[in-house]
Amino acid sequence: MAKAPSAEAAHSPVLPLPPALVKHQARVVEPLLKRWKGSGKVPPVLLITGPAGCGKRELAYYASQWLLCERQGPGAPAEFSASPCGSCPACMKALRGSWVDFVEIRSEGDDADSGTLKIDQFRALRGSLGFGAFDGSYRITLVQNAERMTSQAANSLLKVLEEPPPGWIFFLTAADPSLLLPTLVSRCQQLKLQPLPQDTVLEILTETQAPEERRALAAELSQGSLDRARALCEDEPWEARKAILKFIEEPQAELVSLIDWAAAEPKNLSLLMDQLEQLLFDLIRSNTLPVGGQKRFTGDGRKALERHTETIVKLRGSKERAREFWQARAERLFRARKEALAPLNKKILLQDILMPWLHPASERT
Repeated sequence: MAKAPSAEAAHSPVLPLPPALVKHQARVVEPLLKRWKGSGKVPPVLLITGPAGCGKRELAYYASQWLLCERQGPGAPAEFSASPCGSCPACMKALRGSWVDFVEIRSEGDDADSGTLKIDQFRALRGSLGFGAFDGSYRITLVQNAERMTSQAANSLLKVLEEPPPGWIFFLTAADPSLLLPTLVSRCQQLKLQPLPQDTVLEILTETQAPEERRALAAELSQGSLDRARALCEDEPWEARKAILKFIEEPQAELVSLIDWAAAEPKNLSLLMDQLEQLLFDLIRSNTLPVGGQKRFTGDGRKALERHTETIVKLRGSKERAREFWQARAERLFRARKEALAPLNKKILLQDILMPWLHPASERT
């Protein structure tokens, strides 16, 4: 079931719009709700995409309260407002986290942010087919991080979405929709949220206790992802980034310890892939632009990436061949994200990702 809103909701007539979602209010939220109000039609399945921490889940919560609001929803007679009334019984239940027509399916336990969605979590959903809403006009299901569904779970959901029951609405969120089944995506209308501006991320990070210099670098490295920026502000991920940069410089010396650390917890593996992806982006970008237009490497990684570039270009024989190596590593990371959701030996996967860094001259691309 859906978790109760944060304590902030107790002082607000609607589920709180965090700064991440406020930035999308005029461009995305209001036009979306206005279109639903004007047509009286809501798509049965909406896939909300965008980088982690850009407001996907918050948008689904906010839209759900608006849809179930007795005074402002699509079927209500009142003139359009992009804000739920905040005082009707449906809104009050939403604020208390006790709404009966809204269910959230998400990873559970210690790995809630990086674990998989399993078929057991969808069996109850399929078992309730045929039942309509209890209180209002809609019965809403939010599937968070839908790309983390196992193949069995995805196929179970697909059977439901092939013919959604009347009055049922599904919100799916995904940072990387390419990891979803194409047949599942074909059933969805899509809404893409843009990455957050760097200054917005930096502004939000003032709520953390991280040093100012670290906050500034975390905002720069976040690529518009508030979750990634917040993670980098914490001590453990920050130390992990230092280890990854050392690996870039001296793969042989850091390989074993990096594999052991990343295999220990799903969140570590996710952080490693995020960091390598960012570093590869910097390497490819900075060695593609013409001389004079090349961008400097980011902050703390500058010296490590400069030395790494010199080594790889020398070993591979040219910048073009170096770029081929980095592009091959990026493509391997892309495939690894889906593989990481399967019940396999994480150390074997990590060895396959990291071992080519030890012998770049002989690596085929």
